[in-house]
Amino acid sequence: MRNKIIVVGVIAAAIYLAGARSHRPVKGKQSETLRHQAERLWRDPKNAKARKKLGKKIAAKVSDLKK
Repeated sequence: MRNKIIVVGVIAAAIYLAGARSHRPVKGKQSETLRHQAERLWRDPKNAKARKKLGKKIAAKVSDLKK
């Protein structure tokens, strides 16, 4: 029984260490974070145009519903 507890403890420690290291950034690779991707997409002129179009459509629907 004691050996099983030790084995389970060692496995749990290995899993914890592997998980703790998985969040570290990899050196040498240029990885773009989710925040940077969102900012890049938000600033994209095509997306800005699409957002403006969608806003106009929504405003027209809302004004139709008010009538």
